Amino acid sequence: MFVLVGVRDTVPVAPKTFDIPPAITIQDAINRKYANKLVPDKGLALSLFDILTAEDGKVTWGNGLMYYKVSFRLMLFAPFVGEVIVGRVSSTTKSYIRISLGFFQDIYILPSLLPPNSAYDPTQKKFFWVSPDDEGTLLTPEQLANSIVADRLYIDEGEPIRFRVDSIEWQDVRPTPQSLIAEQDGDSERIEKDPIEKAGFKILATIAESGLGVTSWWSQGDYQEEAAEEEGEEYDEGAAKEEGY
Repeated sequence: MFVLVGVRDTVPVAPKTFDIPPAITIQDAINRKYANKLVPDKGLALSLFDILTAEDGKVTWGNGLMYYKVSFRLMLFAPFVGEVIVGRVSSTTKSYIRISLGFFQDIYILPSLLPPNSAYDPTQKKFFWVSPDDEGTLLTPEQLANSIVADRLYIDEGEPIRFRVDSIEWQDVRPTPQSLIAEQDGDSERIEKDPIEKAGFKILATIAESGLGVTSWWSQGDYQEEAAEEEGEEYDEGAAKEEGY
């Protein structure tokens, strides 16, 4: 989920900070330039990890800034397709469920990436899942709409949710022209763009697999048993209790 990427850049330092050690001012300048910025086709830059090399600073004519040629490593948020991550449900519309990791908000679960027997409840304004019976019977949309509310497992805002990265999408997002901003400011019916449409870097996630979804759907014991079976080991319930599971 997190990777390091090497960068070489020329970093400017303002004259008012010349009395501060260069290591600190260079670090601050790199974070101002890169932190919380997208690195195209790489990921979201979070912060400077370390400085590898820094040449002597040079002042150019005109603005008095000190320029340092620096090699450093950035820490990036760069999940890969198939990675399993736990986040929290931040909001829901009839088109998607939005998930937040705290520092990153543009994770979306589309209706097609929900588990079978899932539907949107327009009254509650959230999606729900009905656990299948022992035969794995799939319900029709009509049956889901008329299902017993007590049998529905709702995906509530704020709930921890485990998901798998299904795909990663990049799109070129350009600033809105100032003339258009001025025109929109005078329009009382200004329409805000949907977050999923204006995201330059977004993740489409799926919970349509066993063990994924709201974490409270799966008991810890069941999760340990499933993990042991995948590793070809026999699940020992007594041992799990002794370990605190």
